[in-house]
Amino acid sequence: MDPATFEVRLTDSALGDLHEIDDYWFNRQEPDRGEQYVRDLMNTAEAELSSPDRARRGRLVRAAILPETREILVFKGSYRIIYRIAAADGIVHVLRFWHAHRDEPEGV
Repeated sequence: MDPATFEVRLTDSALGDLHEIDDYWFNRQEPDRGEQYVRDLMNTAEAELSSPDRARRGRLVRAAILPETREILVFKGSYRIIYRIAAADGIVHVLRFWHAHRDEPEGV
């Protein structure tokens, strides 16, 4: 039986992405904007991926190394949240927070 909610866990790569986003805006003299992006991405991941039904609606990533890697587009498609579901454990592992204008992330 599926759990009522999934636990959302961030991988080291996802945490690194959040740090890069924060650093990017800090270096542009807009630290508040970076902090807001980080908060919004984390809150969106939690809200969308903790629901098993919503998490399963994410589209499959075609070029993924790992099977069943999914993504959702957020912020009008400007960011991709890339993740894998470990349904037996009741966990969603967020692999990357990726800006849509960047090349594909490696190792996903």
